[in-house]
Amino acid sequence: MKLEVTGRHVAVTPALKTFAREKTAKLQKLIDDLDEVHVILTVEKHRHIAEIVARGRHITFSAREITPDMYTSIGEAIEKLERQARKHKTKYEARRRRPAATGAAPLPAESSEEEPAAPRRAPSSIVRRRDAAAATDARPRIVRTDTFPRKPMSIEEAALQARDSELGFYVFRNSRSQEINVLFRRKDGTLGLIEPES
Repeated sequence: MKLEVTGRHVAVTPALKTFAREKTAKLQKLIDDLDEVHVILTVEKHRHIAEIVARGRHITFSAREITPDMYTSIGEAIEKLERQARKHKTKYEARRRRPAATGAAPLPAESSEEEPAAPRRAPSSIVRRRDAAAATDARPRIVRTDTFPRKPMSIEEAALQARDSELGFYVFRNSRSQEINVLFRRKDGTLGLIEPES
């Protein structure tokens, strides 16, 4: 983690820097892939202001605190960041633990009997097999996981959407070709594009 301490109208002493480093060390446990913490210390008359920005790989937290003492301002700003990080982590874990909807429909068998269609599920629903019988079923399952916008968009727009997507891919209608395309995240962090043959 990179720590940067900036002073505005105040000299950043080694003691302040050490105190800030000790306090921000707690954030590494709460924020995954914490890259950088920027601490901005300002003194305006009798007000000691600590503004802290913590940047992770996919998220940024910030807090600002004003007290008559700089150490107290830093401590309280860090506490605010810890609360934000805990709240975010709790929401993320709750989303992952949410009971999954069941809506998988097996592919039609080769017989002439038709199987009823699966009920339509909400976007981003995840389907898990709940019983052992379903787990041993050898037929592939069709699972609806997400919807894509009908409005055509450029590859650049889709790349921005794919970057913000929690899934490893993004499906969109290419505004140039009017065809359905897929952008997917590669192992090296770049995006790959799948286009249908013309």
